[in-house]
Amino acid sequence: SNGRQKKLNQWRCWTNEVIPSLITPYFAYLRKSTSLCDRIGPDAEEVAAFQCRSSCRRRTLNITCILFNHIEILRIDCCACAPAPLQLLGRGYFACAPIAPSLAVDLQLLELVKTLFMHITPNTTAWCETLKVFLAGRGYHLTTKVS
Repeated sequence: SNGRQKKLNQWRCWTNEVIPSLITPYFAYLRKSTSLCDRIGPDAEEVAAFQCRSSCRRRTLNITCILFNHIEILRIDCCACAPAPLQLLGRGYFACAPIAPSLAVDLQLLELVKTLFMHITPNTTAWCETLKVFLAGRGYHLTTKVS
């Protein structure tokens, strides 16, 4: 089916392209943020690296970023030279899609979730519903559908 093929293509993109390209920048972010203890943004060198170095097709994305105590909308310009997942990682977020994410999650929040999942019976549906209710109780309503 078409939906199955889309998911397979997305998995291949994550596995073969995106995740391998994020490993070194992720470890650099861990080092600079003192293992996620400090919230840091990209430095001038990283911002310069996010600029297109050729005549790529540029795309502007508005990305909903979920942090522990609030949601923010981040607007970024991306292209093949400066892909969205790499730019988001440099700002302390993990993209929820490999090419044109509309949602990203704070790395500190993901660390909390990872620790939580290490100590409970796996139940991602419960986590997703809990996050949705938690954010709704604070006045945030996600309209993004993540596939």
